[in-house]
Amino acid sequence: MIERRKYVRIPESSPISYRIMPNVKIGSFVTKDISQGGIRFSVHEFIPKGSFLKIRFTIEKLYFSFEALVRIVWIVEQPRSEKFEIGVEFVNIPKQTTDHLIDYIRGVLHLR
Repeated sequence: MIERRKYVRIPESSPISYRIMPNVKIGSFVTKDISQGGIRFSVHEFIPKGSFLKIRFTIEKLYFSFEALVRIVWIVEQPRSEKFEIGVEFVNIPKQTTDHLIDYIRGVLHLR
């Protein structure tokens, strides 16, 4: 099977909050995994693919937090649950933040 992902994902369970743009509806959850290009996490409501969210993500192990604009690239309803799992890609993220993410991911992969 050929890997289709552009970036390596690592498991990550960290707090994330989001705001659906341009509305002010706010939610929060815990991430499932992260990569240099995006994040996977759950939400409590259906949000259409292509929607933009403003997120605040915290990697507690690093005491590192950042905000970014993301776009939903996929959404799947979780069976026997009122949750949806989504995959988002970063739309705009500062280079310094990307560098922190890359360093963190490399560190986690090195420990495996």
